[in-house]
Amino acid sequence: MFKENIILELKEKIKKEPCNIENYKNLANYYIGSDDLDGALLMYENILRINPNDFQSLINLGSIYFYKKMYPQSLQCYNKSIIIEPDNYASYYNLGNIYAEIENFEQALKNYNKALELNPKKADIYTALGYLYQDVDNLQTAKEYYKKALEINPLDSEYNINIANIEQKQGNHTQALNYYLKACESNKKDPKALLCAANTYSALKNFSKAQEYYKKTLEIAPEYYPALVCCAIAYCDENKTVEAINRLKQAIEIDPEKPNAYILLANIFLDEKRFDEALKIYKTVKILLPQNPKILTFIANTYIMTNNYIQAVKYYKKAMKLAPKDNEIKLIYIETITQYIDNKMKGVKNESQHN
Repeated sequence: MFKENIILELKEKIKKEPCNIENYKNLANYYIGSDDLDGALLMYENILRINPNDFQSLINLGSIYFYKKMYPQSLQCYNKSIIIEPDNYASYYNLGNIYAEIENFEQALKNYNKALELNPKKADIYTALGYLYQDVDNLQTAKEYYKKALEINPLDSEYNINIANIEQKQGNHTQALNYYLKACESNKKDPKALLCAANTYSALKNFSKAQEYYKKTLEIAPEYYPALVCCAIAYCDENKTVEAINRLKQAIEIDPEKPNAYILLANIFLDEKRFDEALKIYKTVKILLPQNPKILTFIANTYIMTNNYIQAVKYYKKAMKLAPKDNEIKLIYIETITQYIDNKMKGVKNESQHN
């Protein structure tokens, strides 16, 4: 209610003083605080009608256009801002972000480098360059830029995580763990850093430490879906099936629209030969992902395990219809048909009557 009253007051001020830019700026700030980007966009457009050379309004308007994926309009704002303040790094940095988003590597690199030339102490620019090189799989160069960002701000957990992620991709799990642990030290309440450390301990087969960090993660963020799923995977690696099932059920309860936990849970039931339960869950996933041929293949595979070739063939056919170029599905389908015919020839009845 307080914000609404402030907004009404500012609107009244704008009516009385239609050329007072500060009122528009204040109202734009309130709109942004209320996640009303359209309202803020309108305010900045009004400001620029009054003063087309308002640098900060051009930058802010460009950022809103960028967020709304209106890239041509965003580019126009930032290019205008360069004319007004040609030595301000922010314009070039934001231009770099747009070009990176539309996958124009050369223009992104050119603008980031210009921003860096104007402000070599800005860690975010080094990070942006790191992301840019990481997107084209130049991991070593990306890591070098992340390290430069970290030199400027050694306590930033995100910078440590960025370097650790590269180390992971390069197969350097121990080095990755060191950076993840530094990120945890920098921000003891960062669930992302704690989860990354837990996953790395798990990859290193140090399951006791992994579970310690999963526990820390879930203490801070008890409804953190990725942590519950990753914790369940680690339990599976330890052959602690009951614990894994409990974590996956928690994840499903928290977010019943995400398929990952369902699939993992069904896989566990399949391994335990709990075929009815596995089928029920796979069919739930099929509702969530109706156009996913892999799910149909999982269902078909389960029917194969129960010797229900008729239902297996039915689901393989559906999978092939969705993925006609998938040779693996075709091969399994052919093998299933062949096996079914062989069984018929031998007089083996299809015992299972699952639907």
